[in-house]
Amino acid sequence: MRQPGRMTQATVSRATPPRTIVGIFSSDRKAVEAMRSLDAAGFDADRVQMTGDDPSRAAEAGGKTYALEGGIAGLLAGILLVAGFTVWGDLAMDPVGLVVGGIGVVGGLTAIGFVIGRTTGRHAPDAHLFARVVQNGGAIVSVQCADEECDFAAQVLDGAGAREVRDEPGPEAL
Repeated sequence: MRQPGRMTQATVSRATPPRTIVGIFSSDRKAVEAMRSLDAAGFDADRVQMTGDDPSRAAEAGGKTYALEGGIAGLLAGILLVAGFTVWGDLAMDPVGLVVGGIGVVGGLTAIGFVIGRTTGRHAPDAHLFARVVQNGGAIVSVQCADEECDFAAQVLDGAGAREVRDEPGPEAL
């Protein structure tokens, strides 16, 4: 039995895909109050996110992006490209050019990979709703959770004044 103010830690495994509970709020102020309520209820800060100023970021709630994977792929491609030009292109003859060019190429390809990875993500079913809410001056608070923990998160968001609480399938289920 759960005690008020205490939360049991849910174990997220492959058998239990994570879900995202999203609370829709009419203002940033109410969303901040919801964040405080979630913190007081014991939710880890790394699983709770508030978005009130960026509609494209709000659309990512409950979805999955490949930004990290894209950045890593760009980093590796940049390193391979610089290594190739160093060995086969005689770039090693000019150490200053090697360092400056290497930093530029590796950094540029990492940034490009990050952007491509972010744009190739999958959005949650309510992504357009979340973007529209933020565009119209509202805010959303999302909580990544599993099983009964999600029910508790929905109760906390509802109690904090959410206009609406949505249960999204979560990034791994998309």
